[in-house]
Amino acid sequence: MNSMNAYGSLCAEFYDLDKPSAPVDALAFYVDRARKSGGRVLEPMCGSGRFLLPMSLAGFSVDGVDSSLPMLAACSARAHRLGVEVRVFQQDLASLALPHRYSMAFIPSGSICLITDESELQLALLRLRAHLEPGAALLLEIVSDDIELTSPAELETRVVTCTDGSSITYTCVASRVASAELLCFSGTYTKRAGYRVVETETEELVLRPYAPSRLMAMLADCGFTVAKAADESDLTFLANSGCTLIEAIADA
Repeated sequence: MNSMNAYGSLCAEFYDLDKPSAPVDALAFYVDRARKSGGRVLEPMCGSGRFLLPMSLAGFSVDGVDSSLPMLAACSARAHRLGVEVRVFQQDLASLALPHRYSMAFIPSGSICLITDESELQLALLRLRAHLEPGAALLLEIVSDDIELTSPAELETRVVTCTDGSSITYTCVASRVASAELLCFSGTYTKRAGYRVVETETEELVLRPYAPSRLMAMLADCGFTVAKAADESDLTFLANSGCTLIEAIADA
């Protein structure tokens, strides 16, 4: 199951205004790791580029991949405004085919958990391994499988103001599905000019929280040696995302 009835054009516009930049401490961590890698970096599931763009501005050679054309369009538009050239590719990870190999790849903010089918995740990990140099690090933030959500819950409504004075309101109900293995976020984006609704967009965003031990076993089956798993007690920026960071090294 691929949870991609999401990340449309209105979502991309909202996302850029709601989360215009990466968390400072998380960005600093990935910048430091990119510097230590000493080579080309890949950010799969890069979205609108809140990590990719500042890293490119800092002089790193970073390529981005995402399956959402609206998100990549937003990334390219932001890059143009910033005066930085970026390389982004519209592809699914399970069939990833890029012209380069990389010394590091990273997927922050739990985005890897958007791949909810284990067989598809295995294909994605194999394709990532094929694009990494031996000894390269793969850094994955995963949503913990100990999230407590026993009944549907309405999340906090969020509102952003657009540059033309219109606004976008996001409402969402979170629930567990499929014997509690999946988290479903049923959201609606409503754009208003004054009191008039000018556009709406709905999405069904599905996440699969993975137990760290399960993901580490999958990585081992896909040509990686797992170096470590870290939580907020090791890396303070993980407290904001509620994720666990898995670091794996591409085998020779």
